[in-house]
Amino acid sequence: MKRLLRRLLSGSGPDPATPLRGVVFVSLDCEMTGLNPARDDLLAVGAVVLRGMRLDLSATFRGLLRPVCPVRPEGVPVHGILPGEAAHGDEAAEQLARLDAWLAGCAAVPGAGNGAAVPVVLLGWCLGLDEAFLAAGRKRAGLPARTHPRCDVLDLFRHVRARGGAAPSGQGTMPPSGASPAPSTHAALADIPLKDADLYAVARALGVDVHGAHDALGDACLCAQVFQRLVPLLERGLGRRAVWGDLTRAADAATCGARNGGGGFGL
Repeated sequence: MKRLLRRLLSGSGPDPATPLRGVVFVSLDCEMTGLNPARDDLLAVGAVVLRGMRLDLSATFRGLLRPVCPVRPEGVPVHGILPGEAAHGDEAAEQLARLDAWLAGCAAVPGAGNGAAVPVVLLGWCLGLDEAFLAAGRKRAGLPARTHPRCDVLDLFRHVRARGGAAPSGQGTMPPSGASPAPSTHAALADIPLKDADLYAVARALGVDVHGAHDALGDACLCAQVFQRLVPLLERGLGRRAVWGDLTRAADAATCGARNGGGGFGL
């Protein structure tokens, strides 16, 4: 019931038959003072756009927010934001409103006239935690709730890892234009124990260079690159190009606890 409710709340999502290469994805990451949205606060937000499954480094968002709670010293080695830097951040209301405007711009279709837009799908690793902090930050700032369709890349990793790389019987192979990942890639993913499957371990297994871990924009870019490499693995298992409905089904199939992939979440 909760999964259905969240999907209904995200009514602006893509049609299930929409090819992934026709979806605008925004990979998003947050840095926080801790891990409890009721007690801790946002420090930084970073995001980057994927259009046609291609990373658009000309379309990025970076915001430093001034938290309402102190920056604990033990957290500094993780996020790298010193108390003095955080004190010079912007008000949460200002930065979150700027994020809203930026996301709206990502949805605009160039040359299609006023009001033309496509759904923006949020990407993230353990995305529910970022969403919870964004929702709490918006509530404290007096901003209205926002919903977006979403894809937790951790869910996609778990699904791809569980399925392996073989195409279903009778469904052929990927078309020549599709990337054909080596079987060793699946083996590398399978070698990662699920308890150790963080973004950085999965990125390395997929051959993505890891630089500047726990920088909001850097992690958003890293997550986008992991997504780019997981989709061909998903498509190899499907034996065809993936559509939006494949991502929602993959999220439903993954064992994700309380997270609900493919639905909406209040920002």
